[in-house]
Amino acid sequence: AGEPGYFQQQYKVYGRSGEPCRVCGQLIRLRRQGQRSTFYCPKCQN
Repeated sequence: AGEPGYFQQQYKVYGRSGEPCRVCGQLIRLRRQGQRSTFYCPKCQN
């Protein structure tokens, strides 16, 4: 409830699949592992 806090607005990759990485510009990827989702930048997090 309420408004998102400051840290929720600063996520580098979480929930940003298909958007450009804020560090390098590569598109953020999503990988599903069972019931979990992992968001990552293929360049910064290789």
